[in-house]
Amino acid sequence: MATFFGIEERDAQGFIARHTVCLPHLADGKTDLRYVVSPMRKEDIVFIKHCTSPSDLHIMAVGVVQSEYPGKHITDVCLPVDWVWQGEKVVESTDESMPLCGKALYEEHNIQVQRQIIDLLPQRYRLPQEW
Repeated sequence: MATFFGIEERDAQGFIARHTVCLPHLADGKTDLRYVVSPMRKEDIVFIKHCTSPSDLHIMAVGVVQSEYPGKHITDVCLPVDWVWQGEKVVESTDESMPLCGKALYEEHNIQVQRQIIDLLPQRYRLPQEW
């Protein structure tokens, strides 16, 4: 099963246009190495999110990582992504607050959030019905 990574909207500028997802930077402009320890892999699901409060999550875009290797023409550590859905999906109440809403990049473990993201994926990225 794929891993789900949430990306804060303010840190995702240009990702959709460049068909990428890039690792966050520190204040000095260097890549934040904490995110290299558990890297994204091919077929992981990434989503751009916007939070107005710890319990209010809006999904703005969903993509699927296409390769574990950064693109050659990009100077940052960026992976190619097929952005398969764009819009605004308000996540239904999850009966818990989402303390990671302020993080630039995080792994999403909430199964209710994951299910709503899966529902946004086109059929080609879903498991066959017999599963």
